Amino acid sequence: MMVTQHRLSEAITEEDAVKRFAEWEHKDPRPDIAPALLNSKDICDYILTTGMIVPFSKEEAIKYKKLKSASYEIDFIGDVYYNKKGKEQHVKIDVGKSFNLEKNSIAFVFLETHFRIPDYIALRFNLRITHVHRGLLLGTGPLVDPGFVGRLLVPLHNLTANEYILTGGEGLITVEFTKLSQNPH
Repeated sequence: MMVTQHRLSEAITEEDAVKRFAEWEHKDPRPDIAPALLNSKDICDYILTTGMIVPFSKEEAIKYKKLKSASYEIDFIGDVYYNKKGKEQHVKIDVGKSFNLEKNSIAFVFLETHFRIPDYIALRFNLRITHVHRGLLLGTGPLVDPGFVGRLLVPLHNLTANEYILTGGEGLITVEFTKLSQNPH
């Protein structure tokens, strides 16, 4: 049984997300879905029902291929903190703005995307594989427990001898969602 039927163009705003999360934070709207790694349809349904990711638009997720068969891609948009010549630096990245990650360096990306993870879902994230193949490494243990509310801080290591250019609005990480078993903790 599905709680709601969502239109293709439905999108989540911050206001929508706060209301939806308040309603579904502790109660699973889809008890018919067994505990498992969620597929793209279920990811989309949970996001639209619970407000667990903002911003989100189903239409844009499909159009720009952000919704994968078992994950959702999060864009490189937000605040970047790094060290240059011994001085701490900060830059705000928006769509189209480039950032040069210097060779053999680390930067911390505080993603703009806001997460509200219900009690019955955990998530894992990792770099898009294209970044990994080019020498970047994500510097955290990527499990995010149920109940997390906030933005993710993603440490990026450039392990190469070359600068690495990231552009605001391109995919940075992919997130997979796992529904927990209903056994008591």
